[in-house]
Amino acid sequence: MDVLLAKTSIGISELREAPARVFEQAGDEALVVLNHNKPAGYIVSTVWMGRVLDALADRVVADKAIKRLGTLKRARLLNPLDL
Repeated sequence: MDVLLAKTSIGISELREAPARVFEQAGDEALVVLNHNKPAGYIVSTVWMGRVLDALADRVVADKAIKRLGTLKRARLLNPLDL
């Protein structure tokens, strides 16, 4: 059985009939689109997508910071006047 990653679902036929209404229905959450009772895709609002992209950007920055922490001690030992 397929896992649904959204609280709300709609059929693909409903999406074809009234796409604007479906986007409104999504609100600030993800909405799964079903085709023959199987997930065919997800619709997300611009607010939701913005939150996801912000979280990903934060994760990238945090990962870079963690990697750079390992070089902090070595960077402090280097004196720019010695170069």
